[in-house]
Order: sequence, then C-alpha cells, then structure tokens
Amino acid sequence: MGKKLNINTDLCMGCCACEIACKMENQLPAGIRYIVMKQTEDTIPMKEKLLFSFSVCQHCENPECIKICPAHAIEKRKDGIVVVNEEMCMGCKLCKDACPYDIPQFGEKNVMQKCNLCVNRLDIGLKPSCSLACPAGAITVD
Repeated sequence: MGKKLNINTDLCMGCCACEIACKMENQLPAGIRYIVMKQTEDTIPMKEKLLFSFSVCQHCENPECIKICPAHAIEKRKDGIVVVNEEMCMGCKLCKDACPYDIPQFGEKNVMQKCNLCVNRLDIGLKPSCSLACPAGAITVD
C-alpha cells in the first residue's frame, strides 16, 4: 500500500487552514480546491454537534483515472502517490467521469488537477502543506 493522506475528523476544528495552505502551496486559482472540508450538523437531540468530512484524492490502489486516460498523463509513483503530468493531459475529462470520488478538476488551462500530496515537499522529507498548517494535528501521511 502506498502513501495516503489521513484525516482524523474527530480532531478537526473546521478552521479550513488545510484548504488555505493547499491553495497557497499550489497557487490554485478561484474555483479549484484539492482538499475540500465539508461541514454538516448532527441534530440528535441533546448531542448536537458539527461534523466534518473531506473530499481529497485517495491515491487509490488501482486508480480508475490511470486506466481510462488515453494520453497516459496520470501515473502512480512507486510510493503510491498518483500524479498528473499536466503537459501530457489533453483535457478529455474521462478521468473525472471514472473517478469514484469525483476528484479531478479542470481549471482555465483545461488540464486535470488534483492533490499530489505535495510530492515536492515529501521528496525532501517535509510534510504536505495541509498537514503542516493543521493546528489540531488532524492530518497525517502514512
């Protein structure tokens, strides 16, 4: 099994520091978010509380996005991280349709974009920006 982002939703405070750090690290334009925190309310009487969930690339064991990409622009590194070569992407969006998590996004350049676990940081022994920014320590990488 490869590297994966782990989010402990019990520790999450809903501050969105992970989203902001990711946008800054990756210089993402408006409308593109690699990590999305969603907030819902648990309305069980006497136990009301906020619940947090996240939408982020799962770096799947057998990624459907890789199988469907006609340009071979998506690959899985030896450490399990799924990365996109934006120069090879032809913008067909087949990966978006194939992804069970609806993760691939297409911005102004019309190429697939998604979380790559901050490989530029991991490769030199640093944490991903989302993990580093989380004040609660809710985000880790295995």
